[in-house]
Amino acid sequence: MERAKKALASLESDIQRKGVELDFVEWEQISQRCRYIHIQTGDKIQNQARVADSWIYLSDGIAASEQTWMDGTTSIARFFEPGDICANITSAWTRNIASDDLVAMTEVAGLAIPDDIFKREYLDGGFFGTYLRIKSMDTHLFDKELICAKTSGRTEVRYQFLEQYHLNVIASVPQKDIARFLGITPQGLSRFLRMRKSGTS
Repeated sequence: MERAKKALASLESDIQRKGVELDFVEWEQISQRCRYIHIQTGDKIQNQARVADSWIYLSDGIAASEQTWMDGTTSIARFFEPGDICANITSAWTRNIASDDLVAMTEVAGLAIPDDIFKREYLDGGFFGTYLRIKSMDTHLFDKELICAKTSGRTEVRYQFLEQYHLNVIASVPQKDIARFLGITPQGLSRFLRMRKSGTS
C-alpha cells in the first residue's frame, strides 16, 4: 500500500512539474483505475507476444524496449527512467501484437494506466489529458535526438547520447546491455571505453 501511494505521489508531482493543475475529483477517479506494479530485474513488463493493455508510468527503476531478431539476437532500442511513460507503444495504440518487449533492466515500480483511460484522456481529457499530451511531445522531441544518435553510425555519438540523457543508466545497467543499445559487442564496448579513456578513440 505504501509503495502504491509513493508511485501515485510521484505521478502527481510529475503532473505539477509540467505546470498542469490537478483536478482532485477527476484525479480520484483516474487514480483508482491505475494499478501499482513491481517488476524484478530481467522480467518482462510487457511481452511482444501479447497485445499491450496499459501504459506504464515509471516511478522507480530503469526499463528498456528490447527487440529480438530472426537470428535470436536482441538489441535495445531505448531506455526509460523514472518519470517516463512507457509501453509497447505500437501494440498499446493499435491493439495489435508488435515487435518489442518492455523489460525491467533494474527492479522497477510504477503505475499501469489502463489503455481505455489513457486514450480517452489523451484524446479528450481534462487536466490528465493535458499532461499526457505534454508528455507525448516531450517523448517526440527526445526520440528525435535518439534517432539522430542511433543512426549516426558512430559509437562515440551514441555513447555521448547516454552521457547526456542517461547517466543513471550508465551507472546502473550492466555493460552487456549498454553494448546492446550501442549496437556493439560487450568486448567492443570495453575496447571503446579503454581507447576513449586514453584519448585515442
